[in-house]
Amino acid sequence: MEAHRQLVHIGVGALALLLRWLTWPQAALLAVAAIAFNALVLPRLAPRLLRTADHGRVWTTGLVLYPMAVLALVLVFRSRLDLAATAWAVLAVGDGMATLVGAHVRTAPLPWNREKSLGGLLAFLIAGSAAAAAMQWWGGNAQTDLWVLGVAVLAAVAAGFAETIP
Repeated sequence: MEAHRQLVHIGVGALALLLRWLTWPQAALLAVAAIAFNALVLPRLAPRLLRTADHGRVWTTGLVLYPMAVLALVLVFRSRLDLAATAWAVLAVGDGMATLVGAHVRTAPLPWNREKSLGGLLAFLIAGSAAAAAMQWWGGNAQTDLWVLGVAVLAAVAAGFAETIP
């Protein structure tokens, strides 16, 4: 079931592609709608997407925290939605792939956090960096601003390591 949750996590990240055409108020409204949908509708529509420990406390689950994080990105980067889209893609693809690989490919645990694996970290670094680069390309920045592309990939690497903190 965790694989299904992560595939949904990654798939919803594809909505970041829309930020190329949306204004920041439209993007914020989309995130608010996702918060409401995930809190009120999705648990009834697909209860298996909730972890067992999260039943009965929807507002504290990733189902709601994820679109809240997207809303925060949109508000912080409202004048540069390409950066919000890039961070969203890293969150969706990097974290999703880290969990999928970490759960299904046996690799050594990390020395600083035995709950996380080297395979999961590498999956985050590779997939998150690729997602950052792809989103910058989609936003039109990769061809014109290698500095922004480099910072996006560096941010993905930082996020990957941050994800391993106990």
